[in-house]
This record gives sequence, structure tokens and C-alpha cells, in this order.
Amino acid sequence: MYTVLARTIEHDGYSRGRPILTILLKSLQPSATMMMLLLSGSATGPAVDSQPDPVQSQLNAEEQAAGFKLLFNGKDLTGWAHNGKPGSFTVKDGIIVGDRLERWDLAYWLSTEREYGDFELRLQYKIGEGGNSGIFIRAPHEGRASLMGMEVQIVDDHAGKDAPGVSNTGAIYRVVAPKALASKPAGQWNDLWILCDGDLVKVTLNRQVITDATMAAYKQLQSRPRKGYIGLSAHTKPTQFRNIRLREIVHQPTEQRGPTTNPASAPAARPLWGLHKGM
Repeated sequence: MYTVLARTIEHDGYSRGRPILTILLKSLQPSATMMMLLLSGSATGPAVDSQPDPVQSQLNAEEQAAGFKLLFNGKDLTGWAHNGKPGSFTVKDGIIVGDRLERWDLAYWLSTEREYGDFELRLQYKIGEGGNSGIFIRAPHEGRASLMGMEVQIVDDHAGKDAPGVSNTGAIYRVVAPKALASKPAGQWNDLWILCDGDLVKVTLNRQVITDATMAAYKQLQSRPRKGYIGLSAHTKPTQFRNIRLREIVHQPTEQRGPTTNPASAPAARPLWGLHKGM
């Protein structure tokens, strides 16, 4: 006597099962303890990969139309350089991993190879529990990047109950506090957008504008450069970055440039991307 059991195995990742194996269970004798499994055909579908595909850096249609470019190719650190002793930043599965834990002699930030003035930067980051990181903007290679240029702070503060301060996520470090705490719990990916246009610095975190500042309105920022390097920080615990893309903002020669003494006269941003317009 034979009993035939047909089993459908999903193998293509799109919830479409196909019959791959038919298992024949043969009862040899009532007292037998051995079962024989026979394949009735060969598997024709793709093999299941136990490792996830690397995250692909990509631009959506809106970003392509707006002139965004990939600042990270998803494969290696082309276009980037350690600002110090190399080894603290590596690429794994399409992600830049910053990690100098117990290796404090290594570079604490990864810099773009060229400088940027007016731009919109978009990226995703993930920080560990108790982590502390940041994004340097318009920073020089010499001196402390957060004080000589600017740093948009990244910290594990999802569960914070106090009013946001100048060291919370989205702050212009030590100068401008964010309007709200909008970061996700440690271990989850966050979407961070940073807009720099003349004196205007705007930070959008997870689709919420949390910082909207004019440099000329803050004494600490008035003399800081309006052009410099963009950097990823590996301050304490490991931090991950992916999908890094950037659009440069090009002004006509007649437009106002550089520091201003009147915050109201700072050049306006040109967002076509609705989420920077006042959410």
C-alpha cells in the first residue's frame, strides 16, 4: 500500500508556490521503522539564497527628475575618504558601516572627496542602542568638524521624554535644537534629508521637518563656512548608512551668496520636493 503526499514549496519570494517535490511514503511492513523518500522530478525553479540581496542604492523618479545623483554607489567607498587613519568605515551588503569601537585611533569620520556648498542630501541611517553619530555638512578637514563646519546630530533618543535640545537627533549640534524628537527606535532605518541653501539649513527626519534655521540668526553659525565636505560619523557605537544621494543647487550669478546680516534676506530654497515645504 502506498500513500502519496504532494507538497508545494514556495521558492521565488513572490508568494507564488509551485509544486517542486512529490514525496512518496511507502509502508513497507506494518512493523517497519524506516521511511523512504523518493524524488519524482527535478527542481526547475531558482535556488533559495539564504543571504539577503545587498541593498541597492537607487533614485526614484522624482529624484531623477530633480537632478539627484548617487553619492554612494552601494559597492565600495569610491568618492569617499577617511579623514584620518583608515579602517573605521567599510561596505557590507550595500551599506556603509562606521565602527571604531575599541579602535579609537581610527578616523572618526568619512568624508566626501570634494566639497559642496548648496545642496540637498538624502540618506538612510540605522543606529544601535545608546549610539551617537552625525552627518557633517560644509565641514573642513582640519579641526573639529562639528564646530568648524556643522553637524546634524544623530543619537539614540527615540524614547526621550524631555524637550528636544541641541544634542538631540536633527539638531545643528550645540546650536539649534530640533522642534521634535522624530527618530525611530534603535535598530530601525531612518530617512534623513538635509537641505543647505545659502544661510538656510533645514532637516527633515522621517517625513517631518524638525529643524529650519537661518545661519545668520545664530552668532555661533555666522562665521562658519558656506561650503565644505560632507561626512559620516563613527563616534561611538556602530552606525549604518545607505541610499546616499545628493542634488546640488546651482544659483544664477546675480543671486545673493554667502553670509547675510539680515536673516530675512537669506536666499530661499528651491524645493520641488513637497516634504520640505512645511510639514
